[in-house]
Amino acid sequence: MLQVTCEYRMQKGACVPLRVHTIVISVQHSEEVSIEELRQDLMDHVVRAVVPEQYLDAQTVYHLQPSGKFVIGGPQVINLNLPSLLYAYPFGHCNHSHCA
Repeated sequence: MLQVTCEYRMQKGACVPLRVHTIVISVQHSEEVSIEELRQDLMDHVVRAVVPEQYLDAQTVYHLQPSGKFVIGGPQVINLNLPSLLYAYPFGHCNHSHCA
């Protein structure tokens, strides 16, 4: 899961990015990787590789693997199937606070 919150300004009818306010990244990972190593890898190989440096500043907030370990995930953890999802969210509409 990746979420980036940016600050913008309007310039001649266009949204112009000013800075990145917050970055949240959560990933499933191997048991052999420590949380500290994972967080450093996310910073080096995702954040710095993807977000232009000009948009990151001292006030940028980073939540890298905020929930800690995430070794087991997917259908083993939650028992959801397509029919139940379609029933819960008909026509594919869902408030993004409820759908990832």
